[in-house]
Amino acid sequence: MLYTYVSEDEDREPVGPNNPLELFSRAAVEVGLIRAGDPLDRNLVEYAKLVVHMCAAIGDNYLQPESPEETVGDRIRADLHVL
Repeated sequence: MLYTYVSEDEDREPVGPNNPLELFSRAAVEVGLIRAGDPLDRNLVEYAKLVVHMCAAIGDNYLQPESPEETVGDRIRADLHVL
């Protein structure tokens, strides 16, 4: 499942992928869009970015407890930023 790609112990390791493209690739492999080791098509990357922005928009309704000037959506966008 996709949630297994990120750490769930924020005390030991903050949640969030080190490389969003790797996270997107592993997700695409999981659902059968590509095979392991295949590069991501630019359209898949653009699609993943749109999904990130949709999820982040939901997170914009919630503030980060440790950083009240930042929303959860801001954190999602930062963690999953892809150029």
